[in-house]
This record gives sequence, structure tokens and C-alpha cells, in this order.
Amino acid sequence: MITAALLFTLLEGSRYMMLGMTAVINSQSVTESMLAEYNIPAYKNYHLFMLDSGFGTGELLLSKLNAQMQKLGQENLNPSVIGLGRYSNFLQMDVTDSSITQYELATDHSARPLLKQISELTKGELAADLLEQAYKKAAGLQDSYKQGQEADKYLDGALDTIKQANEAAQSQTDDSPKANTTFKLNSLPSPVTEQEAEIPDEPVSNPIQDIKNAKDSPLLAQILSDGTEISAKQISKEDTIGRRAMNIGNYEESSSSNIAEKMLIIQYLNKYTSHYQNQLQIPHALDYEQEYILFGKSTDEDNLKKMAGKLLLLREGINFAYLLTDSTRREEALAMATAIAAAAAIPAVITAIQMGLLASWAYAESIVELRTLFSGGNIAAVKSSASWTVSLAEAVPVLFDTSVKSKEVSGGMDYKSYLQLFLAVESMDNIGIRFSNLLEKNLRLYAGYEQIKLDCMITAIETETIYQAEQVFLSFVTIGRLPRNGYKYENKYKFCYSITDSR
Repeated sequence: MITAALLFTLLEGSRYMMLGMTAVINSQSVTESMLAEYNIPAYKNYHLFMLDSGFGTGELLLSKLNAQMQKLGQENLNPSVIGLGRYSNFLQMDVTDSSITQYELATDHSARPLLKQISELTKGELAADLLEQAYKKAAGLQDSYKQGQEADKYLDGALDTIKQANEAAQSQTDDSPKANTTFKLNSLPSPVTEQEAEIPDEPVSNPIQDIKNAKDSPLLAQILSDGTEISAKQISKEDTIGRRAMNIGNYEESSSSNIAEKMLIIQYLNKYTSHYQNQLQIPHALDYEQEYILFGKSTDEDNLKKMAGKLLLLREGINFAYLLTDSTRREEALAMATAIAAAAAIPAVITAIQMGLLASWAYAESIVELRTLFSGGNIAAVKSSASWTVSLAEAVPVLFDTSVKSKEVSGGMDYKSYLQLFLAVESMDNIGIRFSNLLEKNLRLYAGYEQIKLDCMITAIETETIYQAEQVFLSFVTIGRLPRNGYKYENKYKFCYSITDSR
């Protein structure tokens, strides 16, 4: 009797350990099985893993997930075998409760879970040193933007100065002809000084006002050829990620991003999202997706306008900065400024007019560059005399002839290259929010997914499962009074989508 009791006790002890191992394995199996039901269009088109906790309803239904996990876990431990009734074994136990204790949503922390998946997917495609170089190149854009803003100030300042000078000249004629008044551009850097230039015999027209009028007219009309089609697609401003009340997960925060991760994300966007010159053959709510990620406007046309304006400001700055270093072109602008000032009898403002002409010239050159970029060509990143296209005399006429484009440069920069540069200096928060909003709108184009929301999409999870098992072998032990309460197991398991090896 004692021997039998010892044997049954040892068997029950082994069974107790095996039950614990079975509970661990079952928790892992159930959790991973649940997350295996990821959104198919998101994976097929973007290689991203997300579990729709709303089951297409656009609601966060954790209770439904909990019920499904408990049902699946119970079926794993106590399977029903067709034709044989209920299958029994010595490791039977029941799942008394299954619950999600922590969960991470795709849109948490400005869509950091999605951005993390994206960087993992793209990792290895770009060398780290190339990423650093690209970022440093992008970081230098700010100086060119400032130069472009200065060029605009010089152009406006030249017009204001000419107006003031004419008014002063008129006043001198009427009141005190002997008065001597000088004018200068206020709040601007010191202009470039030149040697005295001879006044031409023939009168010279002033192109500054015409350039100013052109700058105030629609930009796309100046750079796109007649008949060029612009996408009319738009997305609703309502029910937009970043604006509506969002579900928020309670999972531990994703790690912060770095430069290398950002450049990997840009590489991904270039491959999986469309832009003005690259239309992908999958359903899209917008055609110019990268432009949307940059500017966040609800229509393709508005985003394209913003892209053109950003490019124009950048190229104006680069071209204006070059003109200030080109002595030949500075002298040409000075000669025209001298003639304009002489004709208007306002010699005191020659330098202001010269700077306005240089700014106007930079604008005209920038317009023909944008035409090249928007038609798929390459332009020189850094300007030189050889790559300059527009003469000062042509500055106004070329604005009305969209067939005139800048010189193409082998190995120069194209439209896509500038998109990547602009994205490199865009905030990760904006990139994450706008990309996730695009993704949500695109997924809704598929049948059965019309109501889904990305803030109901789970990307990581922690589950807790409670198991109950009865004693088996101890029922044969009659020595003494042994407790008959059975066993209780509590098991937690974390799972996060990893796409490193998914392709």
C-alpha cells in the first residue's frame, strides 16, 4: 500500500509539472494563433502586420478577442475529435479565463509601431554611411530656404524703393528741387557693390514688376505644359488620424527613432507609396502620397502646389546665391539697373534695382528648373555658369513659354531626389501620422474593410491565461487526508510582430 501511494504521488508530481509546461505552450500557441489573423491587404501591399481588433467594425473589441482566445485555448486542451466523441488524456485542464492585459495599437506614439516595422523591413538595403551623408545633405536645405526668402525681399524691396524714389523725385520737382534724398533696402544684408557702369544709349525696360506679377500668379500654370493632367483625388478631412478621438494602447512605449531609422523609412516610402511621377498599381485614396506625407493637404492638387512652392523657394535660394558669386552676371544686372535708374531719373537706387534684378533672374531660372523636374528631368544641385539657362533679357519671356526648360545635367537631382530630401527633414511625428492616415484610407478601398480604423489595429500584445486542472493519481492514495482542490496556473505571454524575416 505504501509503495502504491508513493508511486501515485510521484506520478501526480510529474503530471503537475507537465501541466505547467502545457499551460505555457498553450498560452504561446493561442496568442500567436490570434495574431496570425493579420490584415491581408496591409501585408500584401505594404508588408505590414496588424491585427484588426474591431473585426471590420472600426471599434476596439478586446472583449471579443478575449472570448476567442479562451475558446481556442480550451479547444487545444480538450479537443473534440469527430467520430470518437471527446478525447481525454491525463493532461486535461480547463481555461477559466483569458484576457489581454497590454496591447499596442498601430497609431500609438505617432504611429511608432508602424515606423518600427518599416525600418526593420528596409534594414540592410542602405549602408549606414550613405544614410548619414544623405541626412547631412538634407540638413543643409535650411540655408537655401533662407536665401530664397532673401531673394523675395530684395525683389519686393526694389519695387518699394523705386516707388519711394519716384515719389521723392516728384516731391523735389514740386517743392525743393535741390534736396538730395537717398534710399536703401531696409532690414536686408548689405548688397553686392560694383564698379561704375556706363549708361546704355538705348532705353531698357524694367522686368522686376513683371516678375513680381508672375510670382503672384498660379505657380503650376507656369511650370506644367498645357494639357498636363493633375489628379483630382481628395480625402475627407473628417474622421482623420490625428484629428479624431483615438484609441490608445497601454503597451510599453516604442523606442525613439534615430537618423538611420528615418532614412530607412524614407527608402520604404519611396518603394511602397506613390508620388507625382510614380503611380503604383494598387488602390490609392490619393495619387500623390509622398507629397501628402510632406504637407498633409486633403487634395492631390493642393499637395502638388505645396511641393512646387517648396521647390521654388529652395531653387531660388540656390540660384540667387550663385548669382551673387558670378561677377559677369552681376555686372550685367548692374548695367541694366543703371539704365533703368537713369531713365527714371532715380540714380540713388541703382544698387537696390540691381539686387531686385538678380532676384528676378533667379526666379526665372528656378521656374525653368521646375519645368525640367516636373517633366522627369535632372537639374544641377549646385549651380555653375555651364548649367545656367536663362539670360537676363529672357527672364520675363520664358515665364510665358512653358516649353522652355533648364539644361539637364547628367547625375543631377530629379523630382524624386528632392522629395527624399524634404522627407529627411520632416518630423517623424508628421511622417508617422500622415502615413498611417493614408494607409487607413487605402485599406478602406477593399471590400469588407470599409469601416476599419488603424487605432483598432494591434501590433503587440500581452495576454494572461488562467488554467484549472483536477488531481488524477492522488485519488488512488488513501493514506491520510490529502487536499482535493486541484491546481491553478496563471501564465503571461508577450508577442510583438517582427517582419525581419517576413519576405
